[in-house]
Amino acid sequence: MYFKKTLITVLLFLFFITNQAYSQCCSMGSPAGASTYVGVLAKNHLRFIAFYRYNYLDTYFEGNKVSGVPTALKRSFYNFAGITVSYGITKRLTLDADIGYFINKTQVYNISGEDYRIRGFGLSNGSLTCKYGAYIKPQKQMELTVGLGVKFPFSVKPLYIDGTRLAIDLQPSSNAFGLTGQLIFSKDFPKITLRLMSVNKYDYNFANADNYQYGSNITNSIFVSKKVVKNLFAVLQVRNEFRFKDYTKNEHEENTGGEVMILSAQISYSLFHQWHIAGLFDYPINKNYNGRQLSPKYSFAFSLTRDLNLSKKK
Repeated sequence: MYFKKTLITVLLFLFFITNQAYSQCCSMGSPAGASTYVGVLAKNHLRFIAFYRYNYLDTYFEGNKVSGVPTALKRSFYNFAGITVSYGITKRLTLDADIGYFINKTQVYNISGEDYRIRGFGLSNGSLTCKYGAYIKPQKQMELTVGLGVKFPFSVKPLYIDGTRLAIDLQPSSNAFGLTGQLIFSKDFPKITLRLMSVNKYDYNFANADNYQYGSNITNSIFVSKKVVKNLFAVLQVRNEFRFKDYTKNEHEENTGGEVMILSAQISYSLFHQWHIAGLFDYPINKNYNGRQLSPKYSFAFSLTRDLNLSKKK
């Protein structure tokens, strides 16, 4: 009875959060890691997460339908690597720091029967986030975490290659500061080795030096994690992403913003309770864009996580 009541409460909570936020588009395959370790850490615990993500796009959509308008741009893809470092300041307060690098952001055009590639690369925006465990009940295996943070560029100047300024879609960074907020809920059911999670995130971007402002992002995720065998976990995630339109000098850009719903499957393996290896595959199951936009086809990622207890005595 307790399990049923708790499950119904969690599902209602997740349904409310997801439907209030609407959702976001073309950010599928955004440079996020393959890890679901998003709550607070114990005091004096340190966590390193190294991750890699690949994203591929090859189809234009108008609204929620494939566009029939021919275009020279045939496909686009990127390779991204990043590192996240987390530290438990107290049992309720954790600090996260993120840094990432686009190995490449590539667009492939077909001109007169030949492929022509344009490539961008470089550091993405970094971020610092402070997370607070607002409600932590170990006896109930339940946690509610809130987070606030800042995003920052490593350069406020756009990238030029061979004297030519790259297009917006190929720039590795927004070249602007931003703010981020998180709301995370998790509930464990040890008897059946099941975990439910809701991860909700809002990102706001300020305008850069060119008065170009990327649209804000709202991301809502629901995770179900289940132990398969010893040290091996399977995770199924449904993620809804929404992006508002971009702005240039307070005028919105027509072919920007929209939403995509993504189904994500993940496998995670734990070694000695200190190392965690994970891999995931993302596939969009519903799309709706403003105007005409190149749509993601699939994305996959890998991560390696290392936990350290700095308070442990020899």
